[in-house]
Amino acid sequence: MKTIKAPLSIRLIYWFTNLTLGLLALVFLAVIAFNILLYTDFFGNDMQLHTQLPVKVDFLETGNLHLNDRDIKVELVAATTKIHFFNTPTFITKKVGIAMLIVIAGISYLIWIFRLFIKNVKEGATFTIKNIKILKKLAYGLIALWIFTFIYMQIANYYIAEHLNFENIRITDEIPDYSGILFAALLLWVLAHIFETGLKLQQEKDLTI
Repeated sequence: MKTIKAPLSIRLIYWFTNLTLGLLALVFLAVIAFNILLYTDFFGNDMQLHTQLPVKVDFLETGNLHLNDRDIKVELVAATTKIHFFNTPTFITKKVGIAMLIVIAGISYLIWIFRLFIKNVKEGATFTIKNIKILKKLAYGLIALWIFTFIYMQIANYYIAEHLNFENIRITDEIPDYSGILFAALLLWVLAHIFETGLKLQQEKDLTI
């Protein structure tokens, strides 16, 4: 029996997924080492931490846009930014370190699951119960990641953003909802059910022949 070679696009995605998974494994080990150093007080209070600000900001200063020989007054609004903690206290770095560990572990798991799906497709087993279960796991995993991100942002907003004061920046109440993650999860969930329906129809067709 002649083996059908997978399309180039599928093979490229498969090897790119392998590379990504390998890099994530290295990052995960680095984050573990980082957390160990944090809990052994290796950095003390000298850590210069950069992390995503959980809310959007409005810049109170205005600027000029020079276009078509005209100066147009503009203002930056609803921007997302990072916050830099000078000499970060350990009670902040430890919480951020644990959050990083959870996120990297979750993303690594999702990439590993996706790799299994692509591997099956590469081998010609696309519309199977195994792949349907993998797609559902991907959908549920993305929903879990979205829920964790939402909760983390709410906590960070309560403990950090609500206590910030700047002269030229106004903190807004708009917290990024990362709806793209939820949309991707719902898309995969629907796709899994389409695969499942197609497989059932194929099985019924085979039984009637």
